[in-house]
Amino acid sequence: MKKTIYQLLNDVETDFGKYEQDELSVQEKDRHKQTVLREVKRMKNNKRKAWKIVAGTAAACAAMIGTVSLANPVFANEIFSSVFGSLVENARGSKYEKEDTDLYTKIGKNAEAVQEEAGKGEGDGYVTVMENNGVTISVSDVYCDGYVLYFTTTLKTEDEKLNQADGILARIMSEGNKGDGPAISIDGTQLAGYSERPFEKTKDGSFVAMNQIDLMSPADSSEKDVDLGIDSKETLVVNWDLSELSGYLWDQWDASGEYMQTGETKGQWNLRFPVTIDRSHNQTYAINKEDNGVRVKNAVKTKAGLVVEVELPDFTKAPYNDPYNDPDLAVKDKNGTCLQWMNQKTMQHDDGTATMQIMVLYDGEKDLSFEVTTKDEDQITLADIGFQIP
Repeated sequence: MKKTIYQLLNDVETDFGKYEQDELSVQEKDRHKQTVLREVKRMKNNKRKAWKIVAGTAAACAAMIGTVSLANPVFANEIFSSVFGSLVENARGSKYEKEDTDLYTKIGKNAEAVQEEAGKGEGDGYVTVMENNGVTISVSDVYCDGYVLYFTTTLKTEDEKLNQADGILARIMSEGNKGDGPAISIDGTQLAGYSERPFEKTKDGSFVAMNQIDLMSPADSSEKDVDLGIDSKETLVVNWDLSELSGYLWDQWDASGEYMQTGETKGQWNLRFPVTIDRSHNQTYAINKEDNGVRVKNAVKTKAGLVVEVELPDFTKAPYNDPYNDPDLAVKDKNGTCLQWMNQKTMQHDDGTATMQIMVLYDGEKDLSFEVTTKDEDQITLADIGFQIP
């Protein structure tokens, strides 16, 4: 991967200024790990950071199986079996084994089977499995607490070239142009910027993935903030449309520095599934602690995460004097270990200050701290606020 990134960076003019440290924070590592493939393509094409989904009219017709969990239990049992187990198995031995295993395990314990979700409604046209051109794609499990939505997916194919791949990337086609990823919408509003991971090959030959949709600060297909009305809803309907699949080898590159492609197929996979927002465990705790102009206001505990709301000063001004207004932020446990980043929302104010919500993976830790440090080589602590969650 380094070879690819460095080749692409040769064409990018960047002034790093005082950012002399090479090591990324734990939160940044997790975010970049989830989006590295799209980031590389964006750097190469000089696109803006937010991922813009190319949407348009679907052309091909597909063979629709429908909600096979209800119609064909035997086939459904094969499709939906142990997706989280396969994800955990794939994480073993990887650089981010602990982070991925923690995330998959926590979400897996609290997720709902999508076929059960689909069984709650009648006449809604839910499609949780679809086959086209010898490729079957299914949605398996869903998790939603009102702040983030995760869903697991499985891909099985008879295509020999795709089966040779380490991973498969999905895209949407529009008017003959390739998009950066699948098109996804919630309750009819098309979204951009969701965290989509490639399908990764498992031991049994199938491919699995877990994708994330940001519900804290969603943007529409034009990259404008959109209000999905999450607070007043109990159920969301997700549409996930794909029309091109490309298989890649993660440890081989072609002459241009791109991942080696094993094969490609086109078709139409249009999945539609409901998600119940589970707020049954959401609890809010007032904190109201301050240090050096940084204040932790409150925290919301959900089934899998903790959302910490903080108020941040304008770091470009004294006594901070950070020209980038971009220090490292972290929620840590009592041992000083950073809790894994899941999502965030930033509300920038006209005076340079900001209110921020940071969601981290949470496993019942009681003694926590919110730390702000500079990103330069000195890593000066600007604020360190200890707090407890009952």
